[in-house]
Amino acid sequence: MRLAGSVLLISAGVIWGIGRSWELHTRVGLLTQLEALMQWLTTEIPYSARPLPELIRASNSPFCREAAEEPGFCTDPCGALAGAGARLLRVQKDRELFRDFAAGLGASGTEGQLGHLRLCMARARQHLTEAREAQRERSRLYIGLGVLFGLGAWVLLI
Repeated sequence: MRLAGSVLLISAGVIWGIGRSWELHTRVGLLTQLEALMQWLTTEIPYSARPLPELIRASNSPFCREAAEEPGFCTDPCGALAGAGARLLRVQKDRELFRDFAAGLGASGTEGQLGHLRLCMARARQHLTEAREAQRERSRLYIGLGVLFGLGAWVLLI
C-alpha cells in the first residue's frame, strides 16, 4: 500500500509539472500561429480584395477556424475572431494583443489595416520571444518541481 501511495504522489507531482510545461508549449504554438496569421493577412489584404469574412474562412489558422464556427460570425466577423482569441489564449496580455488585432481588421482602408497589422506583428513578436524564453527557462523547472513536491509529500507521509 505504501509503495502504491508513493508512486501515486510522485506521479501526481510529475503530471502537474508536465501540465505546466505543456501550457508554456501551447502558448508558444498559438503565438506562432498568430504571427503566421498576421503575415498571411498582410499579403492577402492588399492583393486578394476579398471581404474579411471570406479571408477568415480561407485561413488555416486555429483562430480563424474557431471564429468561423461562431454563430454570429456572418454579422460580426471581428467580434467572432476576438472571441476565438479570448478562448484560445490563456495569458491576459496575449488576449489583449489579439483583441486589439481583431478590432483593427476591416476598420480602415488597406493602408490603415497594413499599418495596424505591422504594429500588431511587432507586438506579437515580443510576446513570442518572451514565451519562448519562458518555455526554455521554466519547462524543465516545472517538471523538476513536480517531482520534488511529490517526493516531499511522500516523505511527510512516511
